[in-house]
Amino acid sequence: MKRLYLDYAATTPLDPRVKRAMEPYFAKHFGNPSSIHAEGVVAKKALDAARATVARALEAHPDEIIFTSGGTESNNLAIFGAVESVCRSLTPTRPVGVKLLQKPRLHIITTNIEHSSVLEPLRALEKRGVEVSYVPVETNGIVKTEKILAAIRPNTVLVSVMYANNEIGTIQPIAKIGKAIRELRGEAHKKNLVRVGAPFPLFHTDACQTPLYLNCLVNALGVDLLTLDGHKIYGPKGVGALYVRRGTTLAPQLLGGGQERGLRSTTENISSIVGFAEALRLATTERKTESLRLKELRDKFYADVLENIRTTRIILNGDRENRLPNNLNISLPKVDTEMLVLKLDAAGIACSTKSSCLKDEKRSYVIAALGGDEKRAESSLRFTLGHTTTAHDLARVAKILSRIV
Repeated sequence: MKRLYLDYAATTPLDPRVKRAMEPYFAKHFGNPSSIHAEGVVAKKALDAARATVARALEAHPDEIIFTSGGTESNNLAIFGAVESVCRSLTPTRPVGVKLLQKPRLHIITTNIEHSSVLEPLRALEKRGVEVSYVPVETNGIVKTEKILAAIRPNTVLVSVMYANNEIGTIQPIAKIGKAIRELRGEAHKKNLVRVGAPFPLFHTDACQTPLYLNCLVNALGVDLLTLDGHKIYGPKGVGALYVRRGTTLAPQLLGGGQERGLRSTTENISSIVGFAEALRLATTERKTESLRLKELRDKFYADVLENIRTTRIILNGDRENRLPNNLNISLPKVDTEMLVLKLDAAGIACSTKSSCLKDEKRSYVIAALGGDEKRAESSLRFTLGHTTTAHDLARVAKILSRIV
């Protein structure tokens, strides 16, 4: 029987339409977009067209799109770039009438269920003296806007909250948080409490999991920085983007040729960038129909799992409704779910226990953040649906899962 892939949150296959868009740039149009000869001009036109496509999907300006190697690099550039930019602006020379922060020690706010590519940079910054507040989510996996706002201080330079969680699929109130931060900025400007170079605090969201299912319109969300990743949306691996709002100053993390407005020096990977842009365009146009289809399949699958498995308790991880339509994450406290995943794999079914970026950790820190006993975080099982998933496939999975359990 055919293998069933149910780990779309970890990575997605390349859409054949994306592959077709990429193919001319592997060998035929191979030029360096920084070159002024004909081959370079063709590559530059492709780069500009891709940037415009991504900008349209976000309702942003093309010059606000910085291409990177993926979500991890985009998150690192947003975090380290923002902090280092602020550090450079905190100098004795400043315009008359502008008050700098009373305490030069910088402060960042995030949640306790962010992706490791956000948490690890923040831990590195803590070792350099930056203060970080990890706001806990509620038992349903969603952070309260009021708690984020309560954590903001005069020296807060960055707020980073992921749009939707990669493990439990919960959707955070990004637009609400963004609106509140904009209002705080307005008050700060009235009191002349602004720092040189940019408004504060900057607002960043890791949106890698969301383009297939949620709008990523940067003005509606109220974000200054937004992270995207190609391989989460049926695009190629090794490419992504960081949206950087006009007027937002970042310190580059890669120095060299000055590509990508000086924020990401290296020769652009044209074939992958073209593929990423096409994948994002397709995600935007097909989002509504596919979301409805997957939600119906997921809910039926969950009902079948509950019906078929009666020998052990099943805990749903994350909010029942306010989650990505393709995500089902459950805990089976009396079951060794790592062994279960291996047995499912042997039966031709691919799923996961936790984020693929946490392979050396025994339990999921995301599930642990929801509360409950330790067994819950050690016994999670994640199914994430995608383009190839059918009702027949999921009925088969439910039966096999029940038999193995």
